[in-house]
Amino acid sequence: MRVSVGVRVSSCLKNAFLALAFVLSAWACCSADADIPVGSSAYDDFELLELKGLLKSGMLSTRPFSRSEGARLLKEAMEGWDKLPEEEKARKRAEKTIKRLSREFGLQARPDGAYLKPAGRPYSKMVYSDGAPYFLSVNNNGDLYTDGFNFRAGFSTEAGFSGLSLVLGPEYRADSDGSRLEFVYGYAMLRFAGIELMAGKEPMWWGPGYHGALLLTNNAKPLDMIRLTSSHPFLLPWIFEWFGPLKPTFFLARLEKERDFPRANLLGMRLDFKPTPRFRFGLNRVFMFGGEGRKSLGVSDWFKVFIASDSAEHSDSSTNGNQIVSLDASYVYVNEWSLLPFSGIKVYTEWGAEDSSGDTKTPTGRANIYGAYVDEPFWLANTDLRVEWANTARNARYGPLWYSHVVYNSGYTHEGRIIGHHMGTDARNLFARAQLRLEDAVIGLEYDVERSGIHGASEAKKRWVGLDLAYIYKRATLKTGLGLTDQINGTSAEGPTGWASITFDF
Repeated sequence: MRVSVGVRVSSCLKNAFLALAFVLSAWACCSADADIPVGSSAYDDFELLELKGLLKSGMLSTRPFSRSEGARLLKEAMEGWDKLPEEEKARKRAEKTIKRLSREFGLQARPDGAYLKPAGRPYSKMVYSDGAPYFLSVNNNGDLYTDGFNFRAGFSTEAGFSGLSLVLGPEYRADSDGSRLEFVYGYAMLRFAGIELMAGKEPMWWGPGYHGALLLTNNAKPLDMIRLTSSHPFLLPWIFEWFGPLKPTFFLARLEKERDFPRANLLGMRLDFKPTPRFRFGLNRVFMFGGEGRKSLGVSDWFKVFIASDSAEHSDSSTNGNQIVSLDASYVYVNEWSLLPFSGIKVYTEWGAEDSSGDTKTPTGRANIYGAYVDEPFWLANTDLRVEWANTARNARYGPLWYSHVVYNSGYTHEGRIIGHHMGTDARNLFARAQLRLEDAVIGLEYDVERSGIHGASEAKKRWVGLDLAYIYKRATLKTGLGLTDQINGTSAEGPTGWASITFDF
């Protein structure tokens, strides 16, 4: 993928000034605010507005971001919408999406002083399945539904003062394993001078993928961590401003006790750039190190880790950790030509490499994701279509090595769940989803086929077809759906799965 420096100079400068304004506003006033949870439908709506050309400054591939950032993005989209001529509005059809986001962000600006929301966004969910539902349990914050009846109910408690916010997400769970209280997330957030410092646990997602990402998703339980990022995108000085707005993220997490090296550490780094309003790319890296029974890193060891020296991969030293890197990118094309059979399209990809081998440090594991998100395909009004392909089985020699490591035999997991793409190692996944967006409802149809153990002794294949409905009435959102799973070369087939949930937004 290549971007010409001489093209769209005015767009780059406009984007640069906009990002600079974000930073100045963040320095001028820091207010307490909670993040938009990973998995919220708000992210889908923002991405759709991006396809319609109404969002140019959003960094939607680094999640979560704050509700104040969501309100800023909504304001940008509304201002762009108001400037369009009536015939252009009739063609883009973005009123429904803006209206949905306005319900969530337009009337919920945080006060500058202290605030307390003891029981915000209460919800309940019921799932019934004839067999433990596999596909409903992926990208579900590590929550695994069991055979039979499953019940979940929870809410969000928020409190804040000045630049400090406290957020807690308790959830009651009842299923065939019994009943219990879980804390899905809980963190303290300090915002100052355009910086966010978070301590606690909160789901994260890195990359443009919808159904999965190579390094970081909410497939596993949230990590116990300290995270440092920027409240808004900002510009690097001097000639580096040509990279466009930047959003960096760093975290240091500690994994669970029940693994080969208890309490191993996970260090993550992401740099998300947007050189033009339509093109964005990100650099990602994670490093698993330490743990009980492993030597602590010294000052010189940290330097070896950052440059990925060969001794950091092959020796029995403390630097022999599990390293994974990836590059992701996305490009949005807003159609202005009526002959093309879509209103807008977003194409994206992620390429990953894990560890190294030999004197040339050739990665022993490689993986990739390709995807396309299309607004109004084949001129079908108020519809969108997404197709996504992921592959960790690039070849027979190295396919089974993705997410695994010679020292850390528990692999790239947290409490038994893959931290990255849910399909795991030596696997391929094809996902497609079509949606019809109505005034107060969204109807979705999706298809998912996953193959695992491709280069192993026994390959397994699972297929899923699901139909779902989300209906919004004032401040309540009702979701329901039905899915069928067909297992080929697997152990036993699952029966039909049905679910229903209701969430109140206040």
